[in-house]
Amino acid sequence: MHNLKIDLGSCVRVYSKNSNCDKCATICPEGAISYKENLPIVSDSCIDCGGCIGVCPTEAISLKNLDTLEFLFGFLESDENLISCKKNIPCLATLSVENLIALALLKSDTELDLGHCLTCPIKEPLYAQIEQHISEANLFLESIESPHRIKTTDIAYEAPPPEEEAPDRRAFLERFTLKGAVKSKAEFEKTVEELEEVAEVTLADSANIRKKRLPNKRKLLFMALKRVEKPQHYHTFMQDELSFISQKSINDACDNCSMCYRICPTGALQTDRRGSKIEFDPLNCVKCALCHDVCEPDAITLVPFSTRELFEPRVHELVNFQVVRCDECANYFSYFGGEKLCPRCKTEEEEAKRLWGIQ
Repeated sequence: MHNLKIDLGSCVRVYSKNSNCDKCATICPEGAISYKENLPIVSDSCIDCGGCIGVCPTEAISLKNLDTLEFLFGFLESDENLISCKKNIPCLATLSVENLIALALLKSDTELDLGHCLTCPIKEPLYAQIEQHISEANLFLESIESPHRIKTTDIAYEAPPPEEEAPDRRAFLERFTLKGAVKSKAEFEKTVEELEEVAEVTLADSANIRKKRLPNKRKLLFMALKRVEKPQHYHTFMQDELSFISQKSINDACDNCSMCYRICPTGALQTDRRGSKIEFDPLNCVKCALCHDVCEPDAITLVPFSTRELFEPRVHELVNFQVVRCDECANYFSYFGGEKLCPRCKTEEEEAKRLWGIQ
């Protein structure tokens, strides 16, 4: 039985039927993740490697027995400096690019043990992802003029063999007492409940979808960047060089349908009370591509990202609209000329004309 959990209220795949996000399914070495009516399904072939955790843009995926943020804080507070799949983490692919950057900045002597990767039975595609994350993290660290880098080693750490314990006859016999029977029954029922779990969107999931929140890995990155001095020169990344953050632009094809800023999981895209403009905060963008997937006129595009945004943050106005009141319902809408009818009233008028045979 696997320990993988998916928070449907945070999964961008659940946010919209138009979402093309399949990062978790693509990275899974066992093909354990699939989609049914756009809901992610995890099969029992899952081996809890955690690779999907490292690529999920919104941290919708976790392991029941591993909280990534707690692990990172525990590691930072300890005297330990080695992270290994044979010591303290299921797989190095569990760590995202943001996690690695934060580790380098907050604990510069951290080392990642790659010694087991080349002989690992699930090397593909996880090892390539680990290398990509390390390369991207180091490129980012270089761009902000930090002296720190992600360090790797090939020591292939092996844990010392555990001491053998004598069989506990008392614990065995306890199974046959009333107390033991109750405990066994509770364990059995818990297992049955886990087996019967199906992917469905609950009311709690729906409420979470409406919330705008930053993943913990982004908050940890912000905390780490506060310790970094402003670089002498700002670096510009091309659109495909960073996987976790972006800068955007919106062209004239935008009809202000409002889908992009309504569906953005982190609030990186936003508007004012009248919907007269669309603003973008790059620091809140997790590059989930959901806004691109739902934009029918394909008006949103990626543009080069400058590290200036990290040290001189500002919200960018991407586009603005003339907003007027509808002559029928008096609601505000984006006016592009012609009759002053909002899209809803215009649709109702056209339907009425068809019913009356006017057109």
